[in-house]
Amino acid sequence: MPAVSRRAHHKSRAGCTTCKSKKVKCDEATPCSYCVKRNLPCSLDPSPSPSQSQSQGSAGRGSKTPEVVPRPDEPPSFTFTDFGLYRHFTQSTAIAQADDSASVTVWREVVADLATQHSYLLHEVSAVAALHLRSTAPPEQAAALERAAEEHQANAIPLFREALASMSAETAPALFACSCLFIPYHFAAAKDASSLLFNKDTGALAEWLILIQGCAAITIEHSVTLMRSSLRPLLGNLYTPKVEDLSNGPTDARLVDLTSKLPIVHEYKECRDAYERTMIKLRVCYYISDRADTSIDRKNAALRFPPLMDAHFREDLAAQLPAALIVMAHWCVLLHRVDARWWLQDRVLPLMLLIEESVPLEYGSLLEWPKKEVGLHSMGEHVLR
Repeated sequence: MPAVSRRAHHKSRAGCTTCKSKKVKCDEATPCSYCVKRNLPCSLDPSPSPSQSQSQGSAGRGSKTPEVVPRPDEPPSFTFTDFGLYRHFTQSTAIAQADDSASVTVWREVVADLATQHSYLLHEVSAVAALHLRSTAPPEQAAALERAAEEHQANAIPLFREALASMSAETAPALFACSCLFIPYHFAAAKDASSLLFNKDTGALAEWLILIQGCAAITIEHSVTLMRSSLRPLLGNLYTPKVEDLSNGPTDARLVDLTSKLPIVHEYKECRDAYERTMIKLRVCYYISDRADTSIDRKNAALRFPPLMDAHFREDLAAQLPAALIVMAHWCVLLHRVDARWWLQDRVLPLMLLIEESVPLEYGSLLEWPKKEVGLHSMGEHVLR
């Protein structure tokens, strides 16, 4: 039987990645014919089309390590220094932010991964990491780290607001993760006690008190999504007691009494109702804090109050009216219970001092209990314990 000669076969070694994955012969054109016919991204294409770039970006968002699509027309937002901040976040800040082993994993892996997919979160992660690094860095490095934090925060805020305006179930986890970093950033970045609550330049509330309003909408509108997401450990116990059950709390009688004694300037019903609603929210936070058996629940009990404050109460707080300041003094007690966190250290006592100095002496008796709880005593002069 005569031998059958096989046709010579040229094996493509420089073919595109798509053809290799499909196990088809690549003609090695730039782009190759196979990819062009099927409108597929081709690794041999020196200038991908916008639709191909968008397709690659979408695929990246669904993967553990997203593809990075270069955009030569866009100036770089991140530097080699920023990579160091990102590394510091994953290795150190994530642990400092965590309340338990489960949340360490969330901050170190889940949030860090989300940050590679959402630029506002990457900026916020970098900003918080810079301030955390500053807390242990030599004095000569502090100024540079503060500048880095301020720059990243300035970039994060408009991007966050833009994303929040078009929030969806898909983007809710990243927005929630970013919102969890706003309060740590602002408390760590505060230059003095006054800036914790007020913007000296505008006379309005501090930026975080405005931002946090939008953040509340994330957990309200997408609670189911967040509960089913990898961020679930950050939510802690979501139990909210009924108003009729609040009287069982060890601090509730004191807060009810305070509600009746607040020196509300505007006595019309709408104003008094606003304070009533705000005080109920504070009573709920105390109820949860008093019963919390985990650090994350005590922290969440303190941090859930600011976004729930009534709009009219916010106006009075911005005007630094005594009634609103006295309420915030009682909020300081909740902060004091969790002030071992790096971003709260040396913050609660100065804030309480500021409130005491801003409230007229005739209402001083309404501040005695919160002052005692946080360790502040008046003896002619202010003494910090």
